[in-house]
Amino acid sequence: MASSWDKLGQAASIMQVTGVDAFGLVSMIVQAAHTARHNRDLCQQLAQHVQIVGDLLRKLDIPELKRHLETRRPLDQLDAALFRAYKLVRSCSQHQENRSQLYLMFTGAEVASKLRLAQEEIDRYINLIPLITLVAALGDRFSSR
Repeated sequence: MASSWDKLGQAASIMQVTGVDAFGLVSMIVQAAHTARHNRDLCQQLAQHVQIVGDLLRKLDIPELKRHLETRRPLDQLDAALFRAYKLVRSCSQHQENRSQLYLMFTGAEVASKLRLAQEEIDRYINLIPLITLVAALGDRFSSR
């Protein structure tokens, strides 16, 4: 069984190969939330939340922050969390014609819980941004001596 680090590395590799970054993922989540059929309100809330996150991230020099391994890892994990959130929101918009109303009712609560957890996970990485920028600034300051 693959470890979570392996899965994270695979997700990060897929995103790097396809050129998807946090900003692209934010846009994809917002678009997918517009087409959500199940858990529409929670999908919209998550989309609004990641839009705010994306706006804040635009103020950072992400390529510079990703230059150092110590600061790249949490940003890659944020990208992976956004990618998982996108897949979750996307699942709410997929056509479920072969599913019964009863099945959708039971799985709806589970998906709603996962949407809330996705937002919490994204917040955990966002809370690290001040520390990431501090570490990057200190690293640049000491390396320029």
